[in-house]
Amino acid sequence: MKKYYFNKDLSFSVEIDKNQKKLNTNQVRINMKNCGICGSDIHYFLYGENGGRKIQEPLMLGHEAVGEIIEIGSGIKNLKVNDRVAINPALYCNDCKFCKIQKFNLCENVLFFGSAAKIPHTQGAFREQLIVEQSQCHLLDINTSFEQAAFAEPFAVALHASSFIKYNDNQKILISGCGPIGLLLLKILINKLDEKNIYVIDLNDNVLKSAKKIGNVNLINIKENSDFIKDYKNFFDVCFESSGNINSINNLIDLSKRGSQIVQIGNMPGGLIEINYNKIMIKELKLYGSYRFSKEFDEAVNKINNNEYKFTDILTHKYKLEDCKKAMQIASDKNKSIKVQVYN
Repeated sequence: MKKYYFNKDLSFSVEIDKNQKKLNTNQVRINMKNCGICGSDIHYFLYGENGGRKIQEPLMLGHEAVGEIIEIGSGIKNLKVNDRVAINPALYCNDCKFCKIQKFNLCENVLFFGSAAKIPHTQGAFREQLIVEQSQCHLLDINTSFEQAAFAEPFAVALHASSFIKYNDNQKILISGCGPIGLLLLKILINKLDEKNIYVIDLNDNVLKSAKKIGNVNLINIKENSDFIKDYKNFFDVCFESSGNINSINNLIDLSKRGSQIVQIGNMPGGLIEINYNKIMIKELKLYGSYRFSKEFDEAVNKINNNEYKFTDILTHKYKLEDCKKAMQIASDKNKSIKVQVYN
């Protein structure tokens, strides 16, 4: 079995593992089929860190994974060999105070695929086979493609972010940053609001073109339309920050109405950042942090199985697992790609 590691020196290495680990009673062995590349993977690839979490040892990236079961533990009753599954990359402890109130995304002891947050690092899905717990497996419909199903994890992130807001037809909504999460959020919002009340801003025309395919919303290249911040000051009822850019959050504070809401989804750089914090107090803004997902993973899989959403307009590139370095390079160039997947 081949495993593809990313190293401290920003190089890739391949390990061939000939020793199959024996399954515990509640574990499942899966042939990885498709795995999307996330912004956090790109941060590790470009900078060797993500949100202040630095790579200290070889790390397998990838957490947007789906696959096919090839072996099950002796204690498993509701899964079988050849079942097709989406894999929740988060393994919760089920024991901390947050797990006990079912806020699993805040689990104090979570292990998350492809993360350098802990030592040893939690290895991801850039490998031919992987072992997961039964609780991480969500069954796919026979008619659901692996390509579509690999959107379950980022779609769950967008569903969680959208859940902070109570919507009405008169709200003016802004999404800052339309990478994959921003675009998935846009797909959700156009089912809740009149398209003319939704605004999307970004610096990149390629991603704005992708937003245009999703709906007839207001698209602004903020680099080319610098007057937008001045012209729409104190205009928006709800703003979603999905770029992870420091300038973006300060812009949203200016663009927000008094008493309005900002939802932070984008992963900001680790450590202290400069924001105009006093305006949050003066305008009595409600600032929410939206972190990963909880029950929304199951919701995402159900919606994908029910064919409620399609993601072919977001998936731009696919590469074989053995070409994961090339896949990471293309995923890092937003002039060329939106969402990139590797497949096995």
